[in-house]
Formats: sequence, structure tokens, C-alpha cells
Amino acid sequence: MREEYCVVIQAKDMGGHMGGLSGTTTVTITLTDINDNPPKFSKSLYEFGIPEDLPIGKTGGKVKANDRDIGENAKSTYNIIEGDDLGTFEIITDAQMQEGILRLKKPLDYEGKKAYTLKIEATNIRSEPGGSGPFKDTATVKIVVEDADEPPVFSKPMYLLEVNENTPINTVIGTVTARDPDSTGSLVR
Repeated sequence: MREEYCVVIQAKDMGGHMGGLSGTTTVTITLTDINDNPPKFSKSLYEFGIPEDLPIGKTGGKVKANDRDIGENAKSTYNIIEGDDLGTFEIITDAQMQEGILRLKKPLDYEGKKAYTLKIEATNIRSEPGGSGPFKDTATVKIVVEDADEPPVFSKPMYLLEVNENTPINTVIGTVTARDPDSTGSLVR
């Protein structure tokens, strides 16, 4: 609440009786912050829409936990503690802004999974000696995967079709197949 106090101190001779002299000085008292405040997320629920074609390593959202302490005591680190069993996401700490940055570690697939619910945690980097451990706070992150239009995909990476040189015109020499991975399942020609 307050970092510094200035106090004026007066000293008097002759026990403070009439005719005595006095002198004053100013004493500045600076308080040293201890880590006595936890990080606190600004919201208990964060919601992000992330397109399924977001590249790996790109930011899908940001979260922030504020701490009323100052300096090193206000710094936190962020972690995903539930809901990411497949390791699709990671959360890194922006030390400058003290934000948690949610990034992709694996590609998203709207047709495979349309939503994720993660539980994240902000933990103070420092804890007080003799304390019960670092202060923490948790929040929920709901991610809605947004559909992106994807090109058709062939059923095989390569086709080998052999044909005799004297085969008549308009003879079917083989078949290749492709499918549309989008949920609409539109016809592929």
C-alpha cells in the first residue's frame, strides 16, 4: 500500500523546558516488499477461437495474472495443469509483460475435435522463506476450434498406373480417389 514513510524527529535539551534548544532531522523509512500477495487472474474463464490452420508455434491467446507485490515478488510463471493430455498446446511466460502466451504445439483438426477446456495455473516465481510455498491461482481456458477450408486429400501419396502402348482411346486405365477433409464432405471431382 505504501512503500516509504518520512518522519521528522525533534530533539530538545534541558528536558524540553523553556529556554532549551532543539534540533530536527528527517528520517526516511523504506519498506522492503515481501511476497505476501498471490497472483490473481483477471478472469476465471478465458475463451479463444483458434482457426484449425493456425501454424505450430503461433499464439492462440494470452492470459494475465496480476500480483499486488512489486519487483521479483510480483513475477509469475504459467502452466497448463489439466485438459491437454495430447500435448496440443503450450503456455509460455512473457517475462516483460508478465502474460501467459498460449501457443500450438500440434496441429488442430476441426473435424477431429471442435473444442478444448484447459486448466491453467499462475505461480509466483519466489516464495518467502518459512512460508507454505509459492502462491498460485488457476483459471479455465475454453478453446473453440474454428473450421478452415481445406483442399482435397488423395487416398495415396503416389499412384502408379501401367498401360500398353496400343490400348484403345477412352479405355479406363485406373482410378485415383480423393476426399474433402472438411466436415461438409463436399463432392470431389
